Amino acid sequence: MKMRTLLSSVAAGAVAMGVISTTGATQNYSDHTVVLHYAEYITDPSSDEMGGIEFLQRDTGNGQLTGDFVFGDPRNAQFDDGGASVSYGINMLNTSSDARLLNQIADMQTAVDVWDGQNCSDMQLDPVSINSNTPGVVELFFQGGGIQLIQQADATQMGFYSAAEFPYFAANPNVLGVAFTLSWVDGDGNLTDIDNNGKSDVAFREIYYNDEFEWADDGTEGTQPDGIRYFDFPTVAIHEHGHGFSMAHFGLIARKNGNLVAHPRAIMNAIYGGTLREPTGRDEGSHCSNWAQWPNN
Repeated sequence: MKMRTLLSSVAAGAVAMGVISTTGATQNYSDHTVVLHYAEYITDPSSDEMGGIEFLQRDTGNGQLTGDFVFGDPRNAQFDDGGASVSYGINMLNTSSDARLLNQIADMQTAVDVWDGQNCSDMQLDPVSINSNTPGVVELFFQGGGIQLIQQADATQMGFYSAAEFPYFAANPNVLGVAFTLSWVDGDGNLTDIDNNGKSDVAFREIYYNDEFEWADDGTEGTQPDGIRYFDFPTVAIHEHGHGFSMAHFGLIARKNGNLVAHPRAIMNAIYGGTLREPTGRDEGSHCSNWAQWPNN
């Protein structure tokens, strides 16, 4: 299940943006900085993790996160390609050695394509080449390095990390994958909304996968005769990139026979429910309610 953690009290490095003129008005964003805002994650349903709710999570909301990208955000030019549309990247080096995980880079690309392929929207996605030798912004943060704005896509899959490599997974061992949102704040530390759409302005997102689990993409699912329990990686990657593209969790969560279950069954449930590689109607509705309006999300 998810835990939506507010992290905006974390100080970020100063950003010098200068004076930007838009639609005849002059805006000075020189004191705006980026903070680690919140995390959305999917968990092993056999865990006791309930995201702060003991036995039940009700199905509420429209399936959209409270923050979103700003079309043509001038502040983002310092770390992305400067394009007005949404960009994505994949780290090619942080891979898993799990034997049943055969096409993990292609799986990460598919996680992008599944959402980009929805007919209701034109996300105008742009691929960005990521320097795979460069640590992620969130990775550096958890290593005590603060927020360092390096070359970055709007949504980047950083790949697989062990608990030893990524302290977040050591502290949250039931998390299969996690998407971190980094947002803009003004000089007073308040979340910004420069496009006045009622949502906080997302700078970028990073996605990490927990290599402490056994992963597969060859159709192997669940506990095998040798006792090893496998999780379907494409299912989790599609879920996490749903968060990367501003989708929230939905579905009623309850406990049945000691495990968590979700209704309705969907990719964007807060718990992993087995292989599901195609969006359900509810997933599509959640995505389209946001992206059909792009760039006015």
